[in-house]
Amino acid sequence: MRSRIYDNIQSLHGTMPLWGVDYWVPLGDLFVDVNILEQVSSGRRSELDDLWQDFRTRNSNYRSLDRIGLGKEQSRVSGLAVLNRNTNLMVVGKPGSGKTTYLQKIVSECNNGKLQAQRIPVLIKLREFVDDGRKYAYNLEQFLGQLWRLSNADIELVLSQGRALVLLDGLDEVTGEAGKQIANEIERFARAYPQVQVVVTCRTQSQESRFERFDYVEVADFNEEQVRAFAVHWFWTVCVDAGNGETKTQEFLKQLFREENKAIRELAITPILLSLTCAVFQQTGKFYSKRSKLYEEGLELLLVQWDKLRSVERDEIYRDLSLDRKLELLSYVAVKKFEQEQYVLFEQEELEGYIREFMGIERRDSRGVLRAIASQHGLLIERSHKVWSFSHLTFQEYLVAKWFCKAQKWDLLASHVGQQYWQEVFFTAIELGNKPEEYDEIFHVIKIETDKIMIDNELQIFLTWLNEKSSSLHTKIKPAAIRALYLSMLDPDIEISNELPKSIDPKVRNIILDKYKFDVNIDNPWEITLDFALNPSKFPDFAEIGIAQELHPEFAKILIQFSNLVSDRYHNKERFSTWWLLHGHEWDKSYRNVLIKYRNICHVRKFSLSQKKKISSYCYANQLLMDCLNKVTILNQKIREQIEATLLLPIGEIKKANANNKPSN
Repeated sequence: MRSRIYDNIQSLHGTMPLWGVDYWVPLGDLFVDVNILEQVSSGRRSELDDLWQDFRTRNSNYRSLDRIGLGKEQSRVSGLAVLNRNTNLMVVGKPGSGKTTYLQKIVSECNNGKLQAQRIPVLIKLREFVDDGRKYAYNLEQFLGQLWRLSNADIELVLSQGRALVLLDGLDEVTGEAGKQIANEIERFARAYPQVQVVVTCRTQSQESRFERFDYVEVADFNEEQVRAFAVHWFWTVCVDAGNGETKTQEFLKQLFREENKAIRELAITPILLSLTCAVFQQTGKFYSKRSKLYEEGLELLLVQWDKLRSVERDEIYRDLSLDRKLELLSYVAVKKFEQEQYVLFEQEELEGYIREFMGIERRDSRGVLRAIASQHGLLIERSHKVWSFSHLTFQEYLVAKWFCKAQKWDLLASHVGQQYWQEVFFTAIELGNKPEEYDEIFHVIKIETDKIMIDNELQIFLTWLNEKSSSLHTKIKPAAIRALYLSMLDPDIEISNELPKSIDPKVRNIILDKYKFDVNIDNPWEITLDFALNPSKFPDFAEIGIAQELHPEFAKILIQFSNLVSDRYHNKERFSTWWLLHGHEWDKSYRNVLIKYRNICHVRKFSLSQKKKISSYCYANQLLMDCLNKVTILNQKIREQIEATLLLPIGEIKKANANNKPSN
């Protein structure tokens, strides 16, 4: 029997389509074994707050939502190995997660006697079974007897002895009355022939009820090892020349795993989206210069093209929405959540409420729309029982940015400039804009909202000092970069990026901030400042850019006295320690007074916790503003210069600068 059907199976299932390529490729050239999660996400019982806390603890260096609520490790089983249990399986997964390819590999391995060699394999695509099985009233015994050309007695013998491996692909793709009949038939068949192994695939969230006597497992997103293996297979399959394939693979993986491509890497964890990413790279030799274009194509692929390519028809209310309307709905939902402090997870009732608001439908219908979005596109995922999120944070960020750009509510977008989790939204919104006048307005309101963060008398006094101190230096570096340099070394308790000075003026790139701290309030300010003042040759980077200041004669005299005083520290540490215990506090206070008088540094500042948070947000917002500026080439040059010139200035100085830049009548 196996010998008779061998060629037919290899012909039907030995090749697979490859997204971005116009021909089918051998299954063995591309297949990467899927991993199976033995605990289906929607079946877990986890509190929303626990899931949120789990996400927050990992979000500093891990953006993917796939592992939310799973802890550090989730047991993964090889997709081929799980067949050895000899149990019936319901394999659920996102659209494009590799379910069909997985079944093709199973039937091929079985056909070659490498897996379940005692069984006769068959793979039935259920969307085709709707027509092919209708004349048999969807009776699987009769259908298999006709398919294998066996008599009733022989098919009964094969099935009763459990000599069949029946693979049924795409339960979610059969709907309506035929879909109900087919689902009922699968359950009946499994009860009638418990020795037969049945494997059914279905999109996540597509089933309202569970099959009896089936173990439910879920196709896991690719891990890094699988991403790398898939990329190797993809480029070696597509590139005619083996050497070119290897070169392309290495360059692709090198770029994909760069820090700046973290958002793209987050998407490329399912075969369909990884194929799209590979196809873009194959055609252009790089990722899109505007990453938003990749996100747009990924959404269109999941919303429209994936079902279209597979000739799948849907019959829910959601089907009649145009692509633009679907994107508007998803954008509305994305914004509603993203504007909250907890911006990732939805209670199901909350999510249904947003759908109901947008579409103007009844609650029961909104639940159907939610299930349709989840089953057809996998863009909304049930992470735990009645707790949902977007499938990818990147898609949510893109949809949020798209909403603001379409509504042109730049002031509302700018109000979030100090919140770090909005960074990708700002970057994407900047990419989506394409008119110079739009950029003028966007950057104008972002700058206003950034400066508002520091509306506090003490903080304005601090910015005034920052401006005065920076202005006292004689250097060719942009004044804003000097202000940023001082600010970045302000206080170890305040979270401040060291990248801002370099973002404003690349001339400061050679200053190693961790090594050359100067004129700042640190634990022992006298030591480094003294070393710098008396031995400038030890700090060539500062001398090169003109930061070194000429010493006031009186200040130089005092520094030399202090230098002689502390020289014992390097020769007799015990003696110095004894002296320091007796006189150190008074000496340190005197020295600080000298630095305040001659250097205008080392002021004692006691910021409250609230003020420290504002300073951190302010620094972050300015960094974001500069990053956005550096991504845009068509911004009015005068506006760019005006923004840079007024960075990190007190509001009074900004008003003066803006007044001076106004055109005269």
